[in-house]
Amino acid sequence: MSILLCPVCKDKLIKDGKSYKCPNGHSFDISKEGYVNLLTGSKSGDKTGDSKESARARHAFLAKGYYSCLKEYISQKLTGTVLDICCGEGYYDSYGGEFYSFDISKEMVRLASKSHREDNYNYFVANLSSIPVGDGSVDTAIHLFAPFNDKEFARVLNKNGRLYSVVPGKNHLIELKNIVYDSPYKNDEEPPKVELLTLCSKTKITDTVQIGRDDLKELFSMTPYFYRTSQRDKDKLDSVDSIKLTVDFAVFEYTKEK
Repeated sequence: MSILLCPVCKDKLIKDGKSYKCPNGHSFDISKEGYVNLLTGSKSGDKTGDSKESARARHAFLAKGYYSCLKEYISQKLTGTVLDICCGEGYYDSYGGEFYSFDISKEMVRLASKSHREDNYNYFVANLSSIPVGDGSVDTAIHLFAPFNDKEFARVLNKNGRLYSVVPGKNHLIELKNIVYDSPYKNDEEPPKVELLTLCSKTKITDTVQIGRDDLKELFSMTPYFYRTSQRDKDKLDSVDSIKLTVDFAVFEYTKEK
């Protein structure tokens, strides 16, 4: 039984051939790649989230395995019915059980669904502010480098369900920052403020990878501080052939106790 809800009336969606339908007659077609668009209103997913070019570049970069240490850790935490919140291109989706995954970017979801055609994977386009899955229907949720929505996360988790939220660690990409900035700063590594979930643990996942100039520049373009950096500072990466780079993550584990 699908945990998906109709984004229009909030009734249960049932898979019927090549579409999802609710008892009230609302219907949503399944794309040839296998995902369904549940984002309603004027924003259909084509003009929200990452662009096609950005999504494809991110997909190609992550496929090279620079963040494999985090992927391996997350995959060990998945149990029961799993939800990947703001999944991007689906790099961290690695599970043999019932798996649901969404993003606001249609291109990201298309790439993720195309990469995971197994029957247990269910991809959909949706908004973080109103996740179209049933109350208490999720055993494990993962949430990486995305805005935090305490109310929605608590709603979809079942009692004693687990949420693993990931933020950049203090030393994440510090060698890149040392090249680009005169006064590089470290990430604050603070957990988001929550009221409806209980923070159980914090785990650091750290590795060192060898990375060449082209991939380093591609990685920098994926960071939030890229657009706040002058072209003069960006050009400093042209002097690099290859460096050892720290990838550093903080994983916060939350549970729903009520």
